[in-house]
Amino acid sequence: MKKIVVFDFDGTLTITNKGSNSWANVWEHLNALDEDAYLYNKYINGEFDYRGWLNRCIDAYKKYRLNKSAMSYLAGKIKLIDDVEQVFKLFHDKNIKIYIMSQGVKNLIDIVLKNVLKYITDIEGVELLFDENNIVCSASYRIEDKQHYIENIMKQENCNPKDILFIGNGKNDETVYKTGVETLCLNADDADYTNKTFWNNAIETNTLSDILKYVL
Repeated sequence: MKKIVVFDFDGTLTITNKGSNSWANVWEHLNALDEDAYLYNKYINGEFDYRGWLNRCIDAYKKYRLNKSAMSYLAGKIKLIDDVEQVFKLFHDKNIKIYIMSQGVKNLIDIVLKNVLKYITDIEGVELLFDENNIVCSASYRIEDKQHYIENIMKQENCNPKDILFIGNGKNDETVYKTGVETLCLNADDADYTNKTFWNNAIETNTLSDILKYVL
């Protein structure tokens, strides 16, 4: 039995279309998906790093006057896959710790997971910060890289790689294998799920209960 399960969020715990994520939800709300694609392609092509990409996103959000009230509205459009609450409670009852490591918008993640927050040890994501007028002003995150996040968990929990299962679905999850933990690709987006170096197993499912055989 695993001691810790680390989840990605967008497309792993949620029902999304290919390429959809919490950032895309924000850009769509602002009617600026073209600007999203423009900035993301420049980031992917190495024209600026992650912090540079994020700074440009925040500058755009300021321009469009993204309001804090949009967070609840956008979170309401995000749907979890089946059995999230049941599985999280089961893990909690069995003393299996739950971590969430996302490069998505933490404000949305916190709202969507409000009913299961009591079962989660930690959530990492990008938190949008708002000024006194409730307009976005900056962003904050602790750890950008999922590999380093899991390495930190192993140090904090004093556990071995075999004690941890990581569950994700995208290319930005594929450095996790370097930690030595077991990896499960759940509902692949742009992940190379057939690559056994990156992913020990891969499944397509509408219910989180289907991961239990990899944990218990």
